[in-house]
Parts: sequence; structure tokens; C-alpha cells
Amino acid sequence: MTGKTHKAIGTATGIAFAIYGLRHGNPAAVLGMVSAPMAAMLPDIDHGSSRIGQTRRMVANLVVAVLLLGLVVSAWRYSWHITNYRTLVLTLIMFAIPVMIFFGISQTKWMRNTIGFVTKHRGIMHTLLLPIFMFFSVGFINESYFRILVLGALLGYLSHILADCLTVKGCPILFPITRKNISLIKITTGTVEEKICAAVIITLILVLGFVF
Repeated sequence: MTGKTHKAIGTATGIAFAIYGLRHGNPAAVLGMVSAPMAAMLPDIDHGSSRIGQTRRMVANLVVAVLLLGLVVSAWRYSWHITNYRTLVLTLIMFAIPVMIFFGISQTKWMRNTIGFVTKHRGIMHTLLLPIFMFFSVGFINESYFRILVLGALLGYLSHILADCLTVKGCPILFPITRKNISLIKITTGTVEEKICAAVIITLILVLGFVF
């Protein structure tokens, strides 16, 4: 699907996440309105023609900056207690390593020439590997605000993959079992079908925020 569609769905995901949090007494969930739309655009960093794909270096630097900011803020909140500091470092490593590996690989000429799947559009960035790492990293995060940001990013990232699985090309969500692209329904990108499908998805996402 187009970048505008992914951004719209990611924004709806962030809003639904915020609504869910507010309804269950967690106002910090509004942070998901920031991380979800951003993460919903992240998988297309493997597309050289996409807006985010043209700014890979800037995005990589932004990820590093966010992680460092999380380290500083969390360290301040924990008052530098050694046990909490170790937990924080482990959390950041769990989340940062897969992200930086993916970015690093995508910038390596040798890898681009030898392992096309890693850098091609709808390749490894359109699998469930990074969301799985993000999901398990949440269990190690003690800082509530950082946890909310990661959860929002996780949902936003998944919204992108789900949307692309509805298109003709699909996504290799079963990797590493298979690299075959899985397409649930055959929607052509940039058509009226996409707009209708996006409207339905956005509506369902918002309804889920109110129902659960």
C-alpha cells in the first residue's frame, strides 16, 4: 500500500491504543500516538523510492538518538541504582540490536550484492522478525513510558505488515520458514480498492480501541 495509507492506518492504530489506555486508567498510552505512526512507516525503509527509504541514514541516527534519550531519562528515574541500570541496559540491547543490525546490513554493499532478500523491498523488513524482538523486549522494560513507546511502535509496525499482506504482492511473514510472500486478498496498490480497504481497516481499529 502507499505511504499515505500506511501513515493513516498507523495513526489510527496509535489513536486506538491511546483510547484503550485511557479507558483502562493509563494516560501514558497517548505516547503511542507518536510511536505507532512512525513505526508504521519504518518497514518501507527498504524501498529506495519511498520517502523514508531516501533518508535511511537520518532514520538510523534518529533511532540511536531515541535509544540514548531513553537511557538518560530512565537512568535519571532509577537514580542510577545498579540493579535497575543493568535491567535498563539489557532492555536497550534487546531492542537496539535487531534494529541496528537491520540498518547496518541494509547499508553494506557486500550484503546488498550477495543477499538480496535482506535489502530488497518487502524483504526482511516486512517479516515478523523485528516485531517479535520488540514483543519480547517489552518484558524486560521497567520504565513505563519507554514500554508504552515500544508497544505503540510494535502495533504500528504490525499494522504496516498486515496492510501489505492484503495487497497482490503480500509479505514474507513466515520467514525464515519460507521466503514466499503471503497475500490474504489481492488489492492493487494505488487503486480505489486500497482506499476502501484502508477505510475499513481504520474503522475496525478505532472500534477495537473503544470495545476492548
